[in-house]
Amino acid sequence: MKVLFVHDGPMLCNLDKTVFYGVHYKDEIVERYSFFGDVVSFLMRYKTIPDAEGEKYTKISHPAFKPIEVPNYKSIQSRLKKGEAEKIIEKAVAEHDIILLRLPSANGVIAQRYARKYNKPVFVEVVACVFDALWNYDWRGKLMAHYKMWKYKQHIKDSKHVLYVTRDFLQSRYPTTGKSIGCSDVILKHFDDSILSKRLAKIDNQAEPLIIGTVAAIDVPYKGQADVIKALYLLKQKGKTNYIYKIVGQGKPDLLQKLIDKYKLKDQIEIIGSLPHDKVFDFLDSLSLYIQPSKQEGLPRSVIEALSRACPVLATNIAGNPELVDNEALYKAGDVKALVSMLENPENLPLSKWSANNFAKANLYTADVLNEKRLAFYREFLKDNNIIFK
Repeated sequence: MKVLFVHDGPMLCNLDKTVFYGVHYKDEIVERYSFFGDVVSFLMRYKTIPDAEGEKYTKISHPAFKPIEVPNYKSIQSRLKKGEAEKIIEKAVAEHDIILLRLPSANGVIAQRYARKYNKPVFVEVVACVFDALWNYDWRGKLMAHYKMWKYKQHIKDSKHVLYVTRDFLQSRYPTTGKSIGCSDVILKHFDDSILSKRLAKIDNQAEPLIIGTVAAIDVPYKGQADVIKALYLLKQKGKTNYIYKIVGQGKPDLLQKLIDKYKLKDQIEIIGSLPHDKVFDFLDSLSLYIQPSKQEGLPRSVIEALSRACPVLATNIAGNPELVDNEALYKAGDVKALVSMLENPENLPLSKWSANNFAKANLYTADVLNEKRLAFYREFLKDNNIIFK
């Protein structure tokens, strides 16, 4: 059996396009999809990086992995490449036995159309809200947000098997008439009760400064790191400077760095950039407080990973965040003044309570629990499509 996984990407690779690196797509994801077949082709656009930069990421080395490149046709300058992309996607769909679509995704929408043409079984994963992504991007996104949301509602409504990464949020916005399950795609590092004990001791002995961190793409405006930077500036205006903000994530730091320079906060803010996935957990352990300031999410992987390290978390009240953290740890997305109010007196934040509650919640997202749910739904998908389980 040959499996085709379709998303927009990008997939990171070296300049020769012979070595591929994982950020969202790693060996663990390939292994997950290899449940369906011996070949797992990842169809998406590529982004080449120098070998030296590749050291920041984890190489994809799973024997089932096969990359298929699709040209980027989303920008005005590259629109003419859409025809080329359609041919690549149609050929790939025709040559594979099972089609896995991660939505929202322009490539996924095209692949869904050809899957129907060639009568291929389709499994859909819904990982984010297209409306929130577009509405919080820029003015051009706002022009398309309502239409795109309506279109994706149709794509998902008619899908026969849908996996949502949230428990409630995405299901309510993009319901399906087919079978569905809510199951996060997070892959948690092993954790035990000693992590909570160490965290509580760290909180009890908390010394200034308060070390805050965020893990998210750094060149996507709706991820919201700029709001935290603005909050630190307003706190500085009040004479409060005992905060360090560390930013981890892939992408160009230009816009955030410009803001840091504007507010003269270089002594308080560090843009770390990308980290290999196994190093992210060490980063989370080093923090006093994790902040997820995004304006668009599905069920944020980085928040769940922070929970597994018993890290106190502040998050915006959007998407799947309310499913993960205490209500009193939520604030309105984009409300910088509310964030300032929460951070102004960190000694009043119930960090120990949040830490214990977060750690307990993380147990709902262990690999064993999620894999059992996911595999049961995979088997149901195969049975419904008369595919013999290997």
